[in-house]
Amino acid sequence: PLRVGFILPESGPLAGEAHSLISGFELFLKEQGQRAPSLELLKKDPGPDEKKTLEALAALVMNKEVQFLVGPLSLEASEKTVHGVKGGKVVLFVTNPSVRLVAGEMCLPASFRLCANTYQRAHPIAPWAVQNVGLKAFITGSDDWLGNEQADFFASGFERAGGSFVDRMMVSNGAVKMREVVEAVRKGKPDFVFASFRGGQAVAFVEAFRGQPSPLPQPLIGPESLVDFPRTLDRQRKNAVGIKTLSTLKNPQAFTSRIKRKLNRDIADSARAAEGYDIANAICQVVRQTGDETNELSGVIRGLEQLEIDGPRGVVRFDKNHEPILGVVVQEWKFKGSSLDREIVKKLGAVTLSLIHI
Repeated sequence: PLRVGFILPESGPLAGEAHSLISGFELFLKEQGQRAPSLELLKKDPGPDEKKTLEALAALVMNKEVQFLVGPLSLEASEKTVHGVKGGKVVLFVTNPSVRLVAGEMCLPASFRLCANTYQRAHPIAPWAVQNVGLKAFITGSDDWLGNEQADFFASGFERAGGSFVDRMMVSNGAVKMREVVEAVRKGKPDFVFASFRGGQAVAFVEAFRGQPSPLPQPLIGPESLVDFPRTLDRQRKNAVGIKTLSTLKNPQAFTSRIKRKLNRDIADSARAAEGYDIANAICQVVRQTGDETNELSGVIRGLEQLEIDGPRGVVRFDKNHEPILGVVVQEWKFKGSSLDREIVKKLGAVTLSLIHI
């Protein structure tokens, strides 16, 4: 069988994403049954902070000779992996969304990505906001590479579409500054707030923004992580109602229900599970196409470049940068009875990057 290596943490802050991605991958294989090619899945744990990535990489690429590699999740570990496989005969599916890892200065001919990158997570909602929400924005979010990249891409698109900024305040991880941000918004009186928070910070910010006795009236918009399904949404509940975010998933509730029904697993991150599902689909398709020549790297690369992957995010293809071409929508969560249900506010169409692959 062909070998697929995974460098994903089993514990720590990224474990929920890792578990979700693996679950999506294994769901596709289970649904394919005997139609799936014979694949051996080799999983290596780089540790909760992914500090052991190079050891995991050596065990998989040097010793096991995997044909496909998936992960890791963090930016630092992903950079090490990109350098580590350079010149090797392995196809790397990058799972970190930073643009420079595939389409930027660190891209490799055998690197592909099937998660939405930071451009796709934030830029498309900017011109929509100018037309539908307002011309004056307050920008906030996590003061790390992910929060800042998403804020930068939104700011670039918003300014080019004719918008302007009241202020920008980014919050360091672990810092208790949400009330300061809320007060700055109250004084600045923007038309709306763009917030690139995720996880616990997203929960804390939305709670402060909509807290009593004087919740702010401005609309909240952001990347999907601001109201992530199901993990963050379950923690926010009524506070999530009315927030508009970008999404690539067609029906996250139905997809997570499939995973629960067929694998008996609860997942934390539906977007990561969809990515894993599409990675498995891509690998299976290209293995069928190349057959006995799957070890010929150039043929595998050409095969992947021409694929159409139909999954929980609709049809996904790769652009010239080996980035995914994904359809995005603006979504909003509302209560139907006692349960939260998603409403599609606007379909924005497919979005890609205008960069040249090296």
